[in-house]
Amino acid sequence: MKEKKPVGPHKLLKICRRLFFSGALTMLAAAYLIGRFYTWRGNEAPMFLWLMAGAGFLSLFRCLQIASLRLCCPYCGASLMAGGRMPSSLPHFCPDCGKSLDDCD
Repeated sequence: MKEKKPVGPHKLLKICRRLFFSGALTMLAAAYLIGRFYTWRGNEAPMFLWLMAGAGFLSLFRCLQIASLRLCCPYCGASLMAGGRMPSSLPHFCPDCGKSLDDCD
């Protein structure tokens, strides 16, 4: 049986970014369509749109959860979340141990 190789921080940040933006776009599209349905037909929005908005919210939540739990230095385990928020890019060196993060993927 093959052992799973841990995902490096750069690859994990790409995955989290994709999850975040796909969830945000899904939520925005659902909110727009729900608003249009309320304008067109009164208070009747299809259940599919509410499920779409919920799926977008879950994607955003899961992305932030993965980033906060697994986006850390592979050497010392220090969190790479910039003050509790998802970073737009990773630093070149770990803020705690000072080792290079560029060659760990």
